[in-house]
This record gives sequence, C-alpha cells and structure tokens, in this order.
Amino acid sequence: MQNAKGRRNQESRISSGKHILVILICVALFGVIAWAQKDNNEESREGTTLGDLGVTETQKAQLEALWNLKRQKDIQAINDLKTLNRLAKDSLVEDIEIQETLDAFRAKRKEMQERIEKVEEELVQILPTRAQLHLTLMGVLDNGVPRRTKKTQTHKNTDTTPKPPPEQ
Repeated sequence: MQNAKGRRNQESRISSGKHILVILICVALFGVIAWAQKDNNEESREGTTLGDLGVTETQKAQLEALWNLKRQKDIQAINDLKTLNRLAKDSLVEDIEIQETLDAFRAKRKEMQERIEKVEEELVQILPTRAQLHLTLMGVLDNGVPRRTKKTQTHKNTDTTPKPPPEQ
C-alpha cells in the first residue's frame, strides 16, 4: 500500500513537473512570437520612401510644387468664401457687384484647377507606376476623395441657455 502511495506521489510530482515544463515552453514560444512581431512592426513603421519607389530629385521637386499648388488652392478657396460670405450678409451690395465677384471667384477656381491638372498629367507621364499608386492613395495625386482641411468653428453656440424651438 505504501508502495502504491509512493508511486502516486512520484507520478504527481512528475505530472506537475510536466505541466510546469509545458507552461514554460508555451511562455518561451509566445515570447519568441511577440519578439518577431515587434521586429516586423518596427520595419513596417519606417514606411516606403519616395526614393524606394524610384522617384528622382527633380520629380520630388515637382511633387513638392504640386503639393504647394494644392495648398494655395485650398487657402485661396477659403479666403474667397470669406469674401462671398461678407457679400451675402451685406444687404446693400448690388446684384451686379455680386455677379462680378462670383465670376471672378469661378474664373480663379477654374484656372487653379487647370494648373493642378496640367502638373498632375505631367507627373503621371514621368513617375514610376508604384510611385503613382502610393501618391494616389495618399491624395497627392487626385484620387477623387476631397482633401481634408482644418475644420472652422462655425455656428458654435456659446450660450448656455438652449434656443427655444421655432413656433409653428
């Protein structure tokens, strides 16, 4: 009987030792996997540069010029909209002046868009295909998605009292 008890104690020690060994192996395995993923994430964070995509220095300068042109377009549009907003609020302005301002606004916008399209067409002709893909995804080249600009705070209600509902 004592022999059977001794065997069971010995088996339970071996069994618990096996469990501990399995746990240590799992911890080591998961540690190695986590380390490998960390190294992979560090490599992917570096990202792809324009040089990696085969873009030359002159092409980089053209891309910079395109980006600046698009920024100018955005700034110009915001300033023009401020002017149009002032005209909309001023009830003393005549329709002729409003029409002239609108025509000038549309002409400037159209001219700027044509300049941007011309520069983009030239770049598409000379840029490597992979560079075109990445630049289109980033929005440097036109991708059909409107560019995000800073949100202006319009219609911000600073009163703490709620507005009464409109009467019917």
